[in-house]
Amino acid sequence: MTGRNLKAVLAASAAFSFLAPAVLAQGAYERAMQQVTDKTGLKTVVVPDTEGAYMGKTHRGYEVLFTAKMGNVWGRYAARLTMAEIGREAGGLRGFATGQRKSGEVVGGPLDRMLSEQIGQPVSITMILRHGKANAPRLDVISGYAKVLPPERMQEREKIGHNAGSIYSDDAAFAARLAQNAALMKRMKNLRSEYIRVDADAVTLFWSGSERDYGGMINDHGDYYRMINDMMDDLADIADAIS
Repeated sequence: MTGRNLKAVLAASAAFSFLAPAVLAQGAYERAMQQVTDKTGLKTVVVPDTEGAYMGKTHRGYEVLFTAKMGNVWGRYAARLTMAEIGREAGGLRGFATGQRKSGEVVGGPLDRMLSEQIGQPVSITMILRHGKANAPRLDVISGYAKVLPPERMQEREKIGHNAGSIYSDDAAFAARLAQNAALMKRMKNLRSEYIRVDADAVTLFWSGSERDYGGMINDHGDYYRMINDMMDDLADIADAIS
């Protein structure tokens, strides 16, 4: 990827950041957002009382919420507000964020600690797919280069690839269903530095890293918009495999 192409891709990503209006002229910002909508179907959504820009859609029957950040734009307090509101939007992720389902407090919770690792990373993205299957078993897909990691590590079941890492779960059958999905495995080989988490309510993709890492992952997918569409398909395929 040339320096010029990488700057164009990062400018498109910046359209998701709440600093975008300060970075891009309003006309360019609107055009970038419209292009994202045209190529991915994602549209701007409002998540109240947060600092951030979000996009969402119904993808293959599942609700998806997506945000991307550039630079050190998440103060810890803003991140906590964002987590609580994303939990309300996406359902039970709030329970994961807080470590308990009856409180809006997120300080010190698992997601609080994990997202604190993203603060200061040049680029970070979060994509949440609400699957609506209450009996979903826990499962992780973890790259060996991931900056965000779960507090616990389950049994390794299947290897995906050098960059994408492996599938971890205590449910061998669930992991096997994913590994048997040839299209999913082929797409996921293009991921790097990701952490994908399945819990009782959502499939969530966390990614953070350098602009070089980001540009490399875009190249592996073919282009920026194909990467976003592939990520949504990855999460939807995982949700489909929940028994």
